[in-house]
Amino acid sequence: MKYKIQISLLLLFSISNWNCKDKTVFSVAAKNEEVIDSTLQQDSLKPKKSVEITEYDKKWVRYVDNDGLIISELEFYVSEFGDTLCWNSKIYKDGVLDYAQSNFYEFEANMTKDSIIKGRVTLFSNLDHKIRDTIIEKELEVDFINNYLDEKKVITFKSKNQNYVDFEFKNNNDTIIGMLMAYRQVELNQSPDSARLIFSKYPIDNKSHTNNPFIHFHKLN
Repeated sequence: MKYKIQISLLLLFSISNWNCKDKTVFSVAAKNEEVIDSTLQQDSLKPKKSVEITEYDKKWVRYVDNDGLIISELEFYVSEFGDTLCWNSKIYKDGVLDYAQSNFYEFEANMTKDSIIKGRVTLFSNLDHKIRDTIIEKELEVDFINNYLDEKKVITFKSKNQNYVDFEFKNNNDTIIGMLMAYRQVELNQSPDSARLIFSKYPIDNKSHTNNPFIHFHKLN
């Protein structure tokens, strides 16, 4: 998709400096709830202003009822400014996880002695249960910041019509920072020959403290 090309290029230009005191921010056209069809312009690569990438502490919080049964589990990203964001939620019914109401991913990764990180991201989305129209196609895509040797870049892994994405890449350390995106092309049952694109995004961090730049560039904050 064209807007994905734009985001990846912008991240490539900024990642090399994201740990420095002064960060460069590039304009991003994509928004959370609309489909963007645009071409990459030379001006879009020019820095707009200098900002700091926000740091977050993330943790799961469990809620129970008066009988001690789990009602829900929510994962919160709490920013250094006190803002609280939430993308992953597990909803329970009578103490049992209700996948039809929940929205979360599971992350598995192992690092070998050769600096290879190999694993899988599995998405459990309530959209797969709530969308009443026909899902023509579903694509999962996960972007990671790849820091290997003296190079930092964005690498992408994809899958179609599955609820998981497998990945394997070399990294200098075991810190994993990424973004999971799900795209669903839906045929509108009430309007033949009409379709729409529904997409959702989830930041991925395997550490409790992070300054995930994807949150900023995808405007999720």
